[in-house]
Amino acid sequence: MDHRLPAPGGLALVEAFLRTRNAVTSPRTLAAWLRSHGFQPGPLTAASLATAVGVREAIRALAAANGAVPSPGPAVETLDALLLEHRVTPSLTGHPASPVPGWRAAGAGPGDGLAAALAAILGGVVTAIADGTWPRFKTCAADDCRYAFYDHTRNRSTRWCDVAGCGVNTRMRAYRTRRKPA
Repeated sequence: MDHRLPAPGGLALVEAFLRTRNAVTSPRTLAAWLRSHGFQPGPLTAASLATAVGVREAIRALAAANGAVPSPGPAVETLDALLLEHRVTPSLTGHPASPVPGWRAAGAGPGDGLAAALAAILGGVVTAIADGTWPRFKTCAADDCRYAFYDHTRNRSTRWCDVAGCGVNTRMRAYRTRRKPA
């Protein structure tokens, strides 16, 4: 799965965060991940870890709706509340040579701990929704995987993180189910 190109822009941080499911399991490992991405973690507790995991899984549910899962369910309301909580707001951007302004999500600055990291991650989601890249951000269609990835294909048809792994396993399970005697 490491053979994939990273997601563009702010989605790269979102992608890295969603890929911490097995790596970030304690306040200590969360602090290490934050440091490795340029944030000063400050004091972290079990509640801090629970907040980070809640944000991660809400984003994963929203990304799953871009693939095989039909609806993000309560993830939209959860993320909306998190955007307010972490003060992620729209900010206009512009370039002197461009007559059309753009926008990005702004929040707490780097180095401000977990709140800054979550604001940057949530800001990456909001910016991707605004610039149209969000529909390409998906999770693996295999129920036992849900690995996050950016679909770089032209037709946006990628369903699995790894066709030779999750794709083959999913198709084999479906085949065996169809062939099973009644």
